[in-house]
Amino acid sequence: MKKFIILLMTLLTTLLYAQDMEMTDTNGTTYKVYAKDDQFEIEGMEGKVVFLEFFGLQCPACTEIMPSLIKLQEKYPKKLKVLAIEVQNNDIDPINEYKEKNGINYTAFSNYDIGLVVRYIADNSDWQGAIPFLVVIDAQGKVQILRRGVIPEEILEEYIEKYSK
Repeated sequence: MKKFIILLMTLLTTLLYAQDMEMTDTNGTTYKVYAKDDQFEIEGMEGKVVFLEFFGLQCPACTEIMPSLIKLQEKYPKKLKVLAIEVQNNDIDPINEYKEKNGINYTAFSNYDIGLVVRYIADNSDWQGAIPFLVVIDAQGKVQILRRGVIPEEILEEYIEKYSK
């Protein structure tokens, strides 16, 4: 009986604190996500710094940071992966139109298709809905930075250099 209780407690702890999730981008590609504590591993992003950017189509500050993200994704294709999550509840078509109109060269997601990921980050950070909001994940899959607002390009570049090692 004692072994059963220990096994049950271990299982419950794992279920409560570790999450296996999926993210499907606006092109239909699905990525598996494993999250536990400060680990946030996204399938296919191993060895890269990930900028998980929460944005909105009607957000002027989000539009302001976009050129820097485009430029850095182009400059560091082997070190960086920018993943942008639209959190103002827009569907795939408007997001893809926005990407095309603005020349976005990074991956975008609709909150509708990855709600568990957004909820996990909100529950495990100080994010309360303000955008833009950036989660920086290092090349080993550990969350390093949680930051609101427009971040200067030179600071973003410092994050890439620092966390790609």
